[in-house]
Amino acid sequence: MKKAVLLVLILISGAALAEVGWKDRDGNPVPDSDSQKSIEGFGGLLVVTPDEDWEEKWNTPTEGAEFSHTSAVARGGKLFILTMFTNPQVDDAGAAHVTMNIDIKRPDGSSSMHTEGAVCAQGEFSGPPHNVYLCGPVIGFVGEPSDPAGTWSVQITLIDMNRKVSMPLATHFELRQDEH
Repeated sequence: MKKAVLLVLILISGAALAEVGWKDRDGNPVPDSDSQKSIEGFGGLLVVTPDEDWEEKWNTPTEGAEFSHTSAVARGGKLFILTMFTNPQVDDAGAAHVTMNIDIKRPDGSSSMHTEGAVCAQGEFSGPPHNVYLCGPVIGFVGEPSDPAGTWSVQITLIDMNRKVSMPLATHFELRQDEH
């Protein structure tokens, strides 16, 4: 499995996000892509990782969590799809309301998972809105023997309900025929 370290991007400030989008640790702008973008100051990011300890990594206080990144998994292997966001609009009470629509499609285009309006984050924020946050639903995938080999597509639409902004994000992974 090809691995590269993905560093969760840190924002310099919420104002900077509104102007140029995501920035890396050195403050350099990161261009929008299918799996990472910003719209009207609201940012979203999808990460596909084989790290079974993703939660421990996420909860470890650091400058940014580091996850292995993958675009392929063998039968019997596991991967996790993490959805992150930043700078949601908060209401007068300081509460954010971010939902997500989730679509995962098999290589033949049939639906493996479809969910609309899942709660990503709702309520008062304990930290600054421009920090990077993890959506509550984390998708786990295991390459079962009956699953078709090929390219699986992941489409997640993040919706900042307060800002009234909808952000489509997409990624994919390959389920290989070989065993784990």
